[in-house]
Amino acid sequence: MEQFTVQIEPLTPLWTGDAERKCSTLRETGIIGSLRWWYEALVRGLGGTACDPTNSKCEGKHHCDACELFGCTGWARKFKLEVEIDDEVEIDDEVKNDDEVKNICEIKIGTREKRKVRDKDKYLLRETKGIMPKSAFLKFFPLREISEDEWNLLNNTLYIISNYGALGASTSQGNGVINIISNCLPHSKPPTTIGQLSKKAQELPQLGDFFFYKFRLEFNKNILELIKKKVFWTHSEKHSGYKENWQSWIDVWDKYKFLPIAFHIRDSIRHLENDKDKRHEIFGEAGRGSTVFVSHGYKISKNTSENTVEVRIYGYDKENIGSKIKDKLNDNIKDKLFSLSKYNSYLNKCYFDM
Repeated sequence: MEQFTVQIEPLTPLWTGDAERKCSTLRETGIIGSLRWWYEALVRGLGGTACDPTNSKCEGKHHCDACELFGCTGWARKFKLEVEIDDEVEIDDEVKNDDEVKNICEIKIGTREKRKVRDKDKYLLRETKGIMPKSAFLKFFPLREISEDEWNLLNNTLYIISNYGALGASTSQGNGVINIISNCLPHSKPPTTIGQLSKKAQELPQLGDFFFYKFRLEFNKNILELIKKKVFWTHSEKHSGYKENWQSWIDVWDKYKFLPIAFHIRDSIRHLENDKDKRHEIFGEAGRGSTVFVSHGYKISKNTSENTVEVRIYGYDKENIGSKIKDKLNDNIKDKLFSLSKYNSYLNKCYFDM
């Protein structure tokens, strides 16, 4: 069977969890679902048709452009996907025993304020977890003829994920930033830029209505040194049930070169919208997903400084939230990033890079 392979390198953890909320491997269904979501948003931005898969009327004879490639009732997907992991290392919340070589870590960040749970106010723990293999191979096996346009759209989808967005689930919580090491998919025309996409307000995501930003956080000391100084925010002093584990922070920076600060970034931008109802619509709440996505801090390349990370922030530009983030992140980030205000000077600068 003919095969085309895309090799990717994760820059922040990848998450394609199962029914038990664990992620011990990369599930093909999770990768396909993420690819389809971005493919649909791209197709809509280019003026094509893409249904809502959760409430679709597409079927075998009559279906949208996205279903043509990814399938629907009575119309099979045109390709099979297999995922192969190279040198898998897991980040999860279970460590079996102290005698094991601990490539398995746990990173938990406490909420800054109490949240209401079953009519009681409690400090909660927010988890960073996923897997960080050295690389992964996405193997595409065509099952029926895939047109040149479809291959090109799939190539552009991967380009947009790699350069602007993220792959998999939990992307609003920092996961899924990847780098494409190699891509042998056929028919790759010059990639679509976001500026080429049309803007047409609609409920379903289309990339012309998105903002895509990258920020650089430059510290005045080596990041590993700052972690060892315990300067980053982890929990409220009043959160008596929190157990510190700075070794997890050390491990993920030392081994994987990402800094688990997605929750800090979200805390920095969440209150840029003053209206509570609008804020919940943009940033989510219990039972409602976020329309703004943030990444952890990740080292851009092996050759960049050990005191600088990049952060991605992107999403639907509702209530002009993109411009507010661009203008205000630099002012807000220090108070949310560090545990004490006296540590704020460790962040040399936060600057817009895209």
